[in-house]
Amino acid sequence: MGGMTVTDPLIQHGSRPWTIDDLADLPEGNRYELLGGSLLVSPPADNFHCRTSQDLTDVLKRGAPKDLYVAGSGFGVGFPDAGTYYVPDVIVFQRSALGRRAKSVKPADVLLVVEVLSPSNAGRDLVMKRYDYAAARIPQYWIVDQDGQAITVLELDASGQHYEESIVVKAGERLVTDQPFPIDFDPAEVF
Repeated sequence: MGGMTVTDPLIQHGSRPWTIDDLADLPEGNRYELLGGSLLVSPPADNFHCRTSQDLTDVLKRGAPKDLYVAGSGFGVGFPDAGTYYVPDVIVFQRSALGRRAKSVKPADVLLVVEVLSPSNAGRDLVMKRYDYAAARIPQYWIVDQDGQAITVLELDASGQHYEESIVVKAGERLVTDQPFPIDFDPAEVF
């Protein structure tokens, strides 16, 4: 008997909205996210993408205070009221959130999300996730452009509901900020 393909659970699921609990039944190998109860499937990231995500995670871990947790892929942000669940490439959140048995981190515990742009889903990162992360009031969102060798730092505006571009830092420059904790590095370290 052949193995399950990605389309098998889509057909078997039926017409009800997807939930975070449904994701546990899907085959491993892809990244599964939810948008308004619809399943989003991304292929595994390439080595270039993974290296950048891991190197940035390592850079952030170096300076993170003990009350914050820095993680690469694996931790998802759940928006239960909207049926939305995203798995950022890098995430910084309150360490106290680890004490709960949960399948996702609550947006209120998250201080920074980072997405490394992929050709296959750049629109999600630049539009959908930008909107949803801001609506959830996550203070900072970084977009890492490997091809352009730049990191765009987005911060919530005065309304607290939309992001505005704070700075774009290219390889060879310094990304210096006090949020979510003091950070100072050259993006060339992650490209």
